[in-house]
Amino acid sequence: MRLNLIARMVVKHHVKGWDDFAKLAESLQGNGEPVHVFFKGDKDEKGESWCPYCVKAAPVVDEALKLAPETSHFITVEIDRPFWKDLNNPFRKDPRTNLVFLPTLLRWRSPQRLDGERVSNQDLVEMLLSDED
Repeated sequence: MRLNLIARMVVKHHVKGWDDFAKLAESLQGNGEPVHVFFKGDKDEKGESWCPYCVKAAPVVDEALKLAPETSHFITVEIDRPFWKDLNNPFRKDPRTNLVFLPTLLRWRSPQRLDGERVSNQDLVEMLLSDED
């Protein structure tokens, strides 16, 4: 007897800016699968983020992502500095995101979130990404 196993893994998405993020998040909503979102500063022409805390957090998040549920979605959202500096931007004002710091890692439509330097804490990031509740 031969079994056909389909390897399921975290589905990774990458978007820039509010509009692309909002469309993607809405399209994934209601599918019953966990959605995690990593908000960070975008990269310059040298490939480096303008946000030093984001640079520090990115490898921690990448490593911990291995523990995320196999049927989950992971969205990386890059935000450019001028847009972020506008205190009235939708990332800050929309109640679904309500961002204060970059980086921020959160479970979409959940109170579970890590902000700022806490996104560099391996244990906290692993706990947020691996918890299925």
